[in-house]
Amino acid sequence: MAKEPSRLASMSTEMWLAAGGGLATLSFLLVAVLQPSIFDPDPEWQASDGCIGGLEHTTEAGVKEHYHPNLKITIDGEYVPIPPNTGIDQAGCREGMRWIHVHDSSETGFTKLHIETPSKMNVPLGAFFEVWERHGGNSPALTEDRKFDIDSNGISDWEDYEITMKVNGQQNSKFEKYVMEDSDDIELTLTSK
Repeated sequence: MAKEPSRLASMSTEMWLAAGGGLATLSFLLVAVLQPSIFDPDPEWQASDGCIGGLEHTTEAGVKEHYHPNLKITIDGEYVPIPPNTGIDQAGCREGMRWIHVHDSSETGFTKLHIETPSKMNVPLGAFFEVWERHGGNSPALTEDRKFDIDSNGISDWEDYEITMKVNGQQNSKFEKYVMEDSDDIELTLTSK
């Protein structure tokens, strides 16, 4: 007597492909729901070192990407101004502009950041603070482990402040690692603990 083929053995190639596709889709959805940060782009911190033109740079790849996020910072209700020309004509980029820079500053609101890079890059918010630190004086910065040090006291602001961040009005918890996009309105609020 001949044995009947098992159910698995009788599945057609199309059925196997459909089952595999369904399993892959289900796996993707589970990861997207349970670990959405796995799909976040990796920040490209070297964006803070790039320079357009200037005395120290003889070759220029040209600007392929140019976009403008906006940034506003308050500490204990006080607006923190970003100086005009931050990232322009700095040490290491004399007579040039950093890939992240500011032309004009706002007195009370959002300041437009200019991001001009030779290729598409994942420029994190923290890279702008690395540029701002080079502005001189008591400019806001990051600590060695790339945590905010907006009050420039050498200690991560996470020790002294409750920090909230909104991007386009929505809470965001990526902070220094947030990869900026065109027309983002990024608002940092630091409140003493």
